Amino acid sequence: MKSYPSELKANVVKEHVDKGVSCSQLSKTYNIPTRNIQKWVKKFRDSGENYSCFFNGPFNKNSIVSRGSKIPPVVYENSGIDLDEISRLCMEYPDLAQTLQALKDLVIEKDIEIRVLREQVEFVKKNLNQRK
Repeated sequence: MKSYPSELKANVVKEHVDKGVSCSQLSKTYNIPTRNIQKWVKKFRDSGENYSCFFNGPFNKNSIVSRGSKIPPVVYENSGIDLDEISRLCMEYPDLAQTLQALKDLVIEKDIEIRVLREQVEFVKKNLNQRK
C-alpha cells in the first residue's frame, strides 16, 4: 500500500471540504485512489475537523508522547507553543511547515537544555555546601 505525505492528505481534504471538489475528481487530479480520499475525509470529520489528525498519527497534546516525540506537554506550555495554531498555519503555508517544525524543535531542545543545566547547577551547589 502506498503512503502519502501528511501535507498532501490535508490539502486534498481541504479541497474537498472547502471547495466542494468531489473525491472522484480529486482522485483523477492527484492520481490517488478514491477510497483513500474517502478514508482521509472520514478521519478528518471524526477528529472534529482538525487537520492535525494527519500529522504523525493520533494527536493528543496532553499525552507524554505527542507528535511523535517524547517531550512532556509542560515543555510546550512553558515554551508558549500553541500546537493547534501550528497545525493551522502548516495548512495555510505548507512550504513553511518544515522550517516551522525545525524551529519549534530547536526551541524545545533549548528549553530542555536550560532545565538540565539548572538542575546541574543546583546539584553542584548542594554538593559544595555539604563539603564545607
